[in-house]
Formats: sequence, C-alpha cells, structure tokens
Amino acid sequence: MRLQQEHILTFVELVRNGSVGGAADARHLTQPAISNQLRQLQQAMGEALYQRAGRGVALTAAGEAFYAHALAVEQSLKAAEAFAAGLQSGDTGLVRIAASQTISGSLIPVFLAAFQKRHPGIEVHVDTSNSRQVVDELGAYDIGLVESPLQRDLQADYRVETLGQDEVVLVMPRGHVLAALDAVPLQRLENQPLIWREAGSGTNEVVENAFRQAGITPFRRISLGGVAAVLEAVRQGLGLGFASQLTLKRRDAMLVARPLKPRLLRPLTMIMPVHAGAAASILAEGLRTSLASLLA
Repeated sequence: MRLQQEHILTFVELVRNGSVGGAADARHLTQPAISNQLRQLQQAMGEALYQRAGRGVALTAAGEAFYAHALAVEQSLKAAEAFAAGLQSGDTGLVRIAASQTISGSLIPVFLAAFQKRHPGIEVHVDTSNSRQVVDELGAYDIGLVESPLQRDLQADYRVETLGQDEVVLVMPRGHVLAALDAVPLQRLENQPLIWREAGSGTNEVVENAFRQAGITPFRRISLGGVAAVLEAVRQGLGLGFASQLTLKRRDAMLVARPLKPRLLRPLTMIMPVHAGAAASILAEGLRTSLASLLA
C-alpha cells in the first residue's frame, strides 16, 4: 500500500500536538477521522508508529525514525505551495527569452540590470539567434524578440506587439569617401564591396528588401554570422557593412555609421503566448515601459 500525503501530515500533527485530539484540532477533522488516517498509515508502514500514553501518545522507535521523513514531506509541500503562490503572483518563476542578436546584445542586458533589482525572484534565460530562428522556435520560449517585420502569420494563440523602432545604418571605416555624406543613397552602394549577415538575419532582410525595391543588385563579397563579425570585417577593410544603430551606441575609433537614403526603419517586435504566465507577463510589461527610454 502506498503512503498517503494526508496521512503523513496527520502523523506530523499527532507528534507536534501530542494527542489525537490535538491533531484533530490542527487538521480541522474529527477524532474518528484522524484515528482512521493513523490506522491506515501504520498498516501501510507495517509497524506501529506510536502507543497510547495516558491522554497522549509515545512514539515507537519506528515512529521516531519516520517522523524525520514526515517532517521533510511537510516542509517540501510548504515549499511547493510557496513556489506555486510565487508563480501566480509573479514573485518567482523562470522566463525563457529568444532574442535576435541586436536586441540580445544591445537592449536586454541594460533592461535586465534594472529588472532583476525589482524582481530578484524571477530567473531569466536568454538565448540568442537571428530573427528567423527566433520565430521558428517560439514554442520553446515564453517571449520572442526580433527587430524585423514578421515574414509569416503566427497561430492565434500568440500576440505580436511593436515595442519601438530601430534603424539599420551603413558602417564604414573612418575616412571612407562615403563618410562625408550625411546620408548615403542606396545607389552609391551598387558597386561597393559589402559585408552581409547570415541567412535569416533581420538586418539582411531589411537591406535586401530595400535594394530590391530600388531595383539595385548589390555586390556580395562576404557573409558572416553575427553583428560583431561584420563590424570587425569592416575594421579590417574588407568592405562596408550594415548594422542596427543600437549596436553602435559607443564611439568606435575605427568606424563611422551613416543612415541610408531612404532610411531603413524596422519595428522591434515582441511575440508571446496569449495566455502567458505571471512572471513572463511582468517581464513583458517591464519591456514595454523600459524600451522607450532605452531607444531614446
């Protein structure tokens, strides 16, 4: 016979209060109900756990040993209940985020520095992918963050929200002839060696679409995975690259960025299930209120 949780908790109260009557009061049950639970517990154990001693009880050796296990059950149950309450209130929990490289590298760390101070009980895991991968793997995450328009419709159980706007700019070595311009027309890039991000990159999609609409076939020289690789390739003189303005907040002694003409603007998009958990909802609200200042 398997041990019943309710019977174990009743045994704890029996020991704690020293009598069947005390256990009944603590458990808000009748004494016959308490006696029945204790009888079933001892039958399941196959050995007596206590003996009558006047108006109280005295534990047997088996009862003394079992009491430590019973207390552990009670403590684990209380911990589980506290954890469940924390999940419901948003005080505790785990939020899994899939973010594109631009957002993960430029916005998330700044946001989390403030968020974790306000919500220390919420654990946050961030995985970095390109925009296409984020959308393809949404089922494994609580929140998806991309910086490009969605290329396909999502299921009805997801909601899509624009949190702000980003701009893709041209990155070049300082001293490049195009650095003298306030904004660089796309036509000026037709014969320039260009460094591209990997397939699936939101930056690539925005730039490729702009060239396509302008009827320009750009010169493809190198494709690299990740923003950092593109910027380093530009530093090494391999060509001109494209990057989010968010990745260029800090001054770089070797690089300069210029907007394109027409400007390449794109939405910063948050995707999450309609029925998100409390912790994910709290984090999402934090993103809504915080990104406006981060993007300023």
